[in-house]
This record gives sequence, C-alpha cells and structure tokens, in this order.
Amino acid sequence: MCVCEKLEINLMPNKTEVPAKRDDPNYMQIAGDVKKQTGLRFKAICTLKQISVGEGLEQAMTMWLNAQDEFPPSTTTKAKKGGGVSD
Repeated sequence: MCVCEKLEINLMPNKTEVPAKRDDPNYMQIAGDVKKQTGLRFKAICTLKQISVGEGLEQAMTMWLNAQDEFPPSTTTKAKKGGGVSD
C-alpha cells in the first residue's frame, strides 16, 4: 500500500465521533486573558487529570459561581451614582 492510500484511510471521518460542542446551542464560547504562568499550569493540570481545557474551565467557573451565591448581590456590586438598583 502506498503512502497516499494510507493517508486516505486515515483522513476518513470516524462515524462514532461526537458532535462538537460549538455546534450545540446549549453551549457558548468564552474567552479571556490570564497570566501566562496561570494558563500553563491550568493546561498542565487538565492534561494530568485527562480532561479537556473546556471541562476544566466549566468546573472552575461552576465553583466560582457557587461561591458568589454565598453573598447577596448588594455586597458584590457597587451601584453607580444615580443609576443603582434599589432594594
């Protein structure tokens, strides 16, 4: 078998592939900048735990959001002069 035949075989799509989350309307993409050392450490730990960066981000965001629920909104946000939300 020549190299070109091997490439064709390897490029054929796998019929058991799961659709990408980016095509799922129940997911959205979030991006942001973090310090390089933080990003490298995060990616390394995700790799060691054998989870995707997306799964790691979802876990981290869920924990952060749960921690925010411990505080009433009035203690975590500052109202702008003349434009705040009243109780």
